[in-house]
Amino acid sequence: MWDWIVQNTSWMYWTLPSGLAIGSLFAAIALMGVWDAISPSPIRKGFFPIPTTRGDRFFIGVISMIAIFLLYVAFMGQTALWIPLTISLAWFAVEGVWG
Repeated sequence: MWDWIVQNTSWMYWTLPSGLAIGSLFAAIALMGVWDAISPSPIRKGFFPIPTTRGDRFFIGVISMIAIFLLYVAFMGQTALWIPLTISLAWFAVEGVWG
């Protein structure tokens, strides 16, 4: 099993930050699944024009964070990455609470 994982993920240059990010994402998805099994999320309508669940808002937040980082790097380069991190975490919080 380990050989299969190493063989099929060798295309990526794994670093500690990338491993932590991917691991955190998978852990968050697993925890969201357990949380939803224990306490199903009510569908509600926030400022998004569609009714969303907790999982929908999490997915939209993750995709938005990726987009914020990619746009920042495209226009500003890889300098001061704490700026898109701050913006994306603030957006993730706003979108998760009121989205």
